[in-house]
Amino acid sequence: MSFIDAIKQLIIELGAGGIFVATALEYGCFPVSSEILLPFIGYVIALNHYSLLNAILIATLGGMIGTTACYLVGRIGGRMFEELAVRFECIALGVKKAQSVFEKYGKESVFFARLFPIARTYISFPAGLAKMPAIPFVVYTAFGVLIWNTALISAGYFLGSHWDICIAFLKAYQWQLSGGIALAVILFIAAKKFLRKKHD
Repeated sequence: MSFIDAIKQLIIELGAGGIFVATALEYGCFPVSSEILLPFIGYVIALNHYSLLNAILIATLGGMIGTTACYLVGRIGGRMFEELAVRFECIALGVKKAQSVFEKYGKESVFFARLFPIARTYISFPAGLAKMPAIPFVVYTAFGVLIWNTALISAGYFLGSHWDICIAFLKAYQWQLSGGIALAVILFIAAKKFLRKKHD
């Protein structure tokens, strides 16, 4: 049984507990793709008539645990972590890409990186290495994780037995989808600020 199959079985057997553990592992940089995991969660909860809202909240909590663990590794481990990461090529590449994003865009990148491949998983490490304050990290992360989880779990939920269509779509158009979600968020924030200034 592959690691992915084991995760699927965990969700089927443990329900809410399985969702929590699986998403904590995925956001904690274990080799589980959210593009497969999250739509599958949506499919399983639809099949078992489980609350979509509850599943999203549990997945988000699991994601927060996983990503905060990575942040703490970067913050506490510091340069020792960087030296260790170099030994694992895939981790080193992911951390390097995330680090360049963090250095370029600052703390806001912790939010937007959650919507994009590779950086989504690894952005916690450079945030920890830079000793980003914990409260902004948690707030930005929570919003980013919630948006991504909502989009993918909902897709699997409403597609039902055709949840694998979501995976094919994400493989082909992931960057476009991520960019569209990020743009929608930016426009929402800008509109909110504009309306606030207009009322003032």
